[in-house]
Amino acid sequence: MISFLQYVLDGVAVGSLYVLLALGFTLIFGVMGFMNVAHADLYMIAVFVFLWVAADAGFGVPAGAVAGVLAATALGIAIYLLVLKRIAKDRVLALFVATLGVSYILENVVAKAVDHRTRSVPALFTTQYHTVAGIRFSNAQAVLLVVTVGIAAALLAWLARSQTGRLMRAVAENRELAEIVAIDTGRVALIAVGVASLIAGVGALLVANTSLAIDPFVANTVSLKMFAVAVVAGVGSVGGAVVVGFLLGVVESVTVGFFGSEWQNVIGLAAMAAVLLLRPQGLFGRTARVG
Repeated sequence: MISFLQYVLDGVAVGSLYVLLALGFTLIFGVMGFMNVAHADLYMIAVFVFLWVAADAGFGVPAGAVAGVLAATALGIAIYLLVLKRIAKDRVLALFVATLGVSYILENVVAKAVDHRTRSVPALFTTQYHTVAGIRFSNAQAVLLVVTVGIAAALLAWLARSQTGRLMRAVAENRELAEIVAIDTGRVALIAVGVASLIAGVGALLVANTSLAIDPFVANTVSLKMFAVAVVAGVGSVGGAVVVGFLLGVVESVTVGFFGSEWQNVIGLAAMAAVLLLRPQGLFGRTARVG
C-alpha cells in the first residue's frame, strides 16, 4: 500500500508538468482553433535560458528565473506574430506544419549550441526531503503541486470572471460572430498566446527544479503527453485538462512502478485512441452542431 501511494504522489508531480503544458495548449486551441506543436518547446527554451543566465553567465538564480520566464513568453508571442498570424486561420494543416517546423528549428538550434548534451540545471532553492507515513517527497514537488493548482484555479477564475476572459470565451465559442460584434479577435489571440507562454515558462522552471536536468529534445516526449491530455480532456476544455493531466501522471507512475517503464508512453496513446473512438469530443468536451 505504501508503494502504491508513493507512486501516486510521484505521478501527481509528473502530472503537474502535463497540466501546465496542456493548459496553455488548450487555451491557444480554444481561442485560435489550431494545435500549436511548438508550445512544448517553450518549456525547453525557458529552462535553457535559465541555465545560461544563472550558471553559464553567472548572474544567479533569481535573474535566470526571470530571464527564463520572459524568454518563453516572448518566444511564444514572436511565433504568433511572425509565423501564425501570417497564415489564414482556415488553413489548419498549414498552421500545424508551420508550428512543427518552428519546433524542429528550435530544438536543433539549441541542440547544436549544447553539443547535443543533457545539461545539469541549478536548483531554484535548496531541496529538502520529508517522509510522512512512509511516503517520501521533496519540497520541490510540494511547491510544484501548489503552484500548478494555483495557476489552474487562477486561470479558470480569470476566464470566468474577467472581461478579457469573457471575451476569450466568446472568441472560442464563435470567432466569426465575435468579429461581427466588434471584438478584436487578434488582440484576444495575442493575450491567449502570451498567457499560455507565461504558464509554460513558469511551469518549466518548477519542473526542472525537480529533475535538475534538461535535454534539448525533451519537447519530443512531453508534446506527446500534451496532445494526449488535450484530446482526452476535450481540446478547448481548460478544466478538463487539469483533471486529465493529473490523472495521466498518476496512471503512468503506477504503471511504471508495477509493470515497467516500457509501458509508460503506451498509456497516453491508448487513452487517446479509446477516447477518439468512443467520445471524439473528449471526456469534458462538447459536441458541435452544424446547421
